[in-house]
Amino acid sequence: MVRRATYADAVFRRIVPPLRNSDGLLFLESFVVAAVISFLGIRAFLTITGFPKVGGGELHIAHMLWGGAFMLVALVLLLTYLDRTVQHVAAVIAGLGFGTFVDEIGKFLTADNDYFFRPAVALIYVIFIVVFLVARAVAGRRALSHNEALANALDLLEGTLGERLEPQDRARIVVLLDASAPDSELVGAVRAYLATVASRPDVEAWWERIPRWAAQRYADLASDPGFDRVVTIAVILYAAAAVFGSVLVIVTAQTGDATQPLTVAAAGQVVSTIVGAALIARGVVALPRSHVEAYRWFLRGVLVWILITQVFVFYDSQLAGLTGLAIDLAAYGTLRYAIRRETAPVEAGRA
Repeated sequence: MVRRATYADAVFRRIVPPLRNSDGLLFLESFVVAAVISFLGIRAFLTITGFPKVGGGELHIAHMLWGGAFMLVALVLLLTYLDRTVQHVAAVIAGLGFGTFVDEIGKFLTADNDYFFRPAVALIYVIFIVVFLVARAVAGRRALSHNEALANALDLLEGTLGERLEPQDRARIVVLLDASAPDSELVGAVRAYLATVASRPDVEAWWERIPRWAAQRYADLASDPGFDRVVTIAVILYAAAAVFGSVLVIVTAQTGDATQPLTVAAAGQVVSTIVGAALIARGVVALPRSHVEAYRWFLRGVLVWILITQVFVFYDSQLAGLTGLAIDLAAYGTLRYAIRRETAPVEAGRA
């Protein structure tokens, strides 16, 4: 017996799943990084300047309002322009605004509007972690579908209408078209149009020279026979310093009263630090065999410290948390860059 189609069936058939932006993960990561930088910058500035009051008399202009203004600017840019560069700028501005906004969460969790509420910094950090994990889950690591690849190719092409194409932009559009449905008439039409668009030399802007210079320096260093040895020593020293800091937490905690058990924050810091160090040690073992595999193990260890250890550190000491987070973020960014450089030739070959 054939079931009769219902109104609900017709509605669900008309629902089109949203198409992912191929740059979505980059935009979301830029948002989170900008938020963290904003938060760290505000805390550092206020500490240095003695927490000044902006306003006079009974008035105080909270920097939460500036955060809202930044996010409003980002929203206006996103709603006004069809351009990926503008979208990226908006993501950074929104991140700066969110970090500025969430910095004052302590005032809204306490009856006396206590900005210095001790768990506030740890809670803010947890919020950043959740946003980061949700962003990666939403953007996903799955390959783009045929429709998503075609939509992104059209979007990139739209940003160059009326202009000649640089080789890098053309290559990117071609890769997306190759990932689209091969028998699509629209794909064929786009390829035909792309063939008529004139090319222009690849103009290197000043902000592109820095990463290209860094890429060349990395390639030079990685080809040196002593590179593995230097990386191994640096990583071991980094992990040893982290473990030593955790041991120091235990010693300091027991100095006052040896009969008192470790607090949950101290125990969590110690255990998570050792877990991260163990993952890094696994990477050291893999380094002679594969740089990429080793770096990914290093990255896992650093992520344990960023996502877990720093929560406990922030609860115990804001200053130590800010310092440790800055170091861990620098290590994370360095490792992500190294992995991208190591895998770039493979990805280029596949394309």
